[in-house]
Amino acid sequence: MGMLILFLRTILLYGFILFILRMTGKRQISDLQPYDLLITMTIADVAATAVSDTGTPLVYSLVPILGLFLSQQAISALCLRNHAFRRMVCGAPLLLVKEGVLDEQRMREANYTVSDLCDHLREEDIFDLSKVQYAILETNGSLSVLQKQTEGQSPKLSHMLILDGALCFTALKHLHIPPKALRGLLRHMGIQQVQQVFYFQYMGDGSARFQLKSRYGAKVYTVSKKEGKALCS
Repeated sequence: MGMLILFLRTILLYGFILFILRMTGKRQISDLQPYDLLITMTIADVAATAVSDTGTPLVYSLVPILGLFLSQQAISALCLRNHAFRRMVCGAPLLLVKEGVLDEQRMREANYTVSDLCDHLREEDIFDLSKVQYAILETNGSLSVLQKQTEGQSPKLSHMLILDGALCFTALKHLHIPPKALRGLLRHMGIQQVQQVFYFQYMGDGSARFQLKSRYGAKVYTVSKKEGKALCS
């Protein structure tokens, strides 16, 4: 009888945890932010205790797991609505290679060695550091790489200037774009408030693309290279 109860508890917990993890909206481990991973590991620990200790009512484990899930949802919601909070919780991407030059200081900040960089590059079928124009360490630990192109061409990174209605001041400062100039461009295109914009992506060639939030019609706009480059002047 005891073995049957243990078996049923395990099946029930497995189904409940699978449901909870599916509700988080994540598809794979590489999608997890640090707070996601921490909550997932805690849920696993609570579940393991519940399975092994059949003397404890199962509800004593289900309630903490549900509480952890609600905490994860609350943090995710705050990250979506507040860029500063997201940066505090998740951190920010680190530019490890800029225009072919490794940033030693950034790599030290991330405890990231040249060997780590080479390992990740080989996973992308890149075996020569000289072929890398930009390499960005994402907040989930993955590495995004932009390779050098043919002779005479120099690929440039794109930057998000607006995310979910909020100005990205770090990107604006990096590109030497005054917030006033960006607001002026939006008003010129009929957009009265930054809060109406879902995202604004500034391309490396000076052109840009942005989209309004769904409540404002989700319309997509394009900005010419001439208009985009004028922001920096």
